[in-house]
Amino acid sequence: MIGLSIFDILPEPEKFKTEWNTLSTKIKLKQNKNGRHLWSESTITKLYKDDKTFLGRVLVVHNTTQEQELLEEEFRRSAQLGLLEEVGRQIAASFDEQEILQKAIDAVVDRFGYAEAAISLLVNDNLLKVTAINGSQDFGYRPGFQQKMGEGIIGHTAKMRTTYVANEIFNDPYYFSTDKRHGSAMGIAILNNKNLLGVLYIESVRSDDFSAADVQTMETLANQLSASIQRARLYASTQEHLRVMSAVQSISDVISNSLELEVIFESVVKVLKRSFGYTHISIYQLKEDHLYLGAQIGYPEELVIHKISIKQGVSGKTIETKKAQFIEDVTKNSNFLRAANDVTSEICVPLLKESAVLGTLNVEGNASTPLTQADVDMLITIASPIALAVDNARLHAQVKAIAMTDAVSGLSNRHAFEEALLAEVQRSMRVNTPLSLIIFDIDSFKDYNDKWGHPAGDTRLKATANLIRDNLRKYDIAARYGGDEFAIILPNTNKTGALIFAKRLLAAAQAGAPDSEIAIQNKGISGYTLSIGIATFPEDAHSLTTLLLAADQAELTAKRLGKNQIFVAGEK
Repeated sequence: MIGLSIFDILPEPEKFKTEWNTLSTKIKLKQNKNGRHLWSESTITKLYKDDKTFLGRVLVVHNTTQEQELLEEEFRRSAQLGLLEEVGRQIAASFDEQEILQKAIDAVVDRFGYAEAAISLLVNDNLLKVTAINGSQDFGYRPGFQQKMGEGIIGHTAKMRTTYVANEIFNDPYYFSTDKRHGSAMGIAILNNKNLLGVLYIESVRSDDFSAADVQTMETLANQLSASIQRARLYASTQEHLRVMSAVQSISDVISNSLELEVIFESVVKVLKRSFGYTHISIYQLKEDHLYLGAQIGYPEELVIHKISIKQGVSGKTIETKKAQFIEDVTKNSNFLRAANDVTSEICVPLLKESAVLGTLNVEGNASTPLTQADVDMLITIASPIALAVDNARLHAQVKAIAMTDAVSGLSNRHAFEEALLAEVQRSMRVNTPLSLIIFDIDSFKDYNDKWGHPAGDTRLKATANLIRDNLRKYDIAARYGGDEFAIILPNTNKTGALIFAKRLLAAAQAGAPDSEIAIQNKGISGYTLSIGIATFPEDAHSLTTLLLAADQAELTAKRLGKNQIFVAGEK
């Protein structure tokens, strides 16, 4: 290496040549090594003698791969959540099956740039046909391309009716193509209960490109597509039943536009009352061995049943049989649980996703509005998209939780923290209560990381997160603010209360295991110190921005004063 020009050994030497004579500069690089992206940040600094004689240059290279990977993962999670919301908005008002499918595929490719994304629908018991397709590369497939059940990844997914992921298509037994390719692919079955509607197929040019969160996102999208396909087909086949279709459209619009259970439940009961004049409507969600009320209309408050055992009433019978129950005369049925004195008949329909019961839809009639078999048939029709919406909301909640959680610590990430802080500042202003913010970092964390390595550093971050959790109240909010920095929102807490909390935190960190190599390698924990800053709204700030600044400055002051201490904003 001695005697060689520095530019002969540096990657992308032209970038360094451009900045070589700058007094002090930073150069960021992204390289590809063995299929993995590596990031680095290089600093060039000129050295001079006291008499300003030029001595040479110092080049320091810092590996920033881990930070960039975490940042990319967070961006990917946001894109996953954005995809579901975008598709929901785009297909909400459409009853055209082809338009729904193409918009969904276009959104997938636009968000993630996949080489190919396609939807193949089942046209008979043994044949699937490409209905919508898009991608950043042209593999030669077009709408109308047909594939037999069991052939290729699409055919295999359709046959098994479950998600299939190929981490490397070159070696995959089900992948077929006229060309030899590398990359990854997945197929997601689009199901209506147990009935196959089609397959959502995604292919990437990168191997091992699909995380568990990616798979879950596409499964949620498949649920959205299933509901939308059924809605479109129902509309096409039952246009003559305008009254029924009006209700289905209203409910479908709601569940397509919302991924929140409360909104879905409230909207369903309101639409059924408005469209059909039902006097008593309730919808329940199944959790373990009980049904919990989601929304209701028409029942006296003192008689409303909020919780029902799956072994009780007509609802229990519905869950047991997984079939709709029609009770024409409730006085002759011993299973009937009365929640209104004027009820004479009841229909209870299961909300089914495949073979799993997610809840029940209940409609009860009185003497002036008797229920009929036509009501049973209509409610069974409506129950299917409602069930898919309920399952979709559940999956969405899981995806949203992932997107708002820091991957290393398990606490809220910075995006979630900023949303929560804004809400709490607004609440504090509205109800005139104090709000305290703690920001702290782990002292000498970089030295610790350099000495023991990133795995030990991650373990310390996780230990710090656990330490925070052990001290939180149920309504406090904790987040990893960035790097080794953490933030804690303490609603309805004055400066004195925040100081007590911070002291507990500081003592807990100091009380770790002995600082030994064995303790660190085996447990990843040791006694360590924190620099903690505290600020309180509105005492130290008049807005979210100034509150953040006050807490951050307090933390920096604690560090400047020697670390291992607490500094409160406003102190001298």
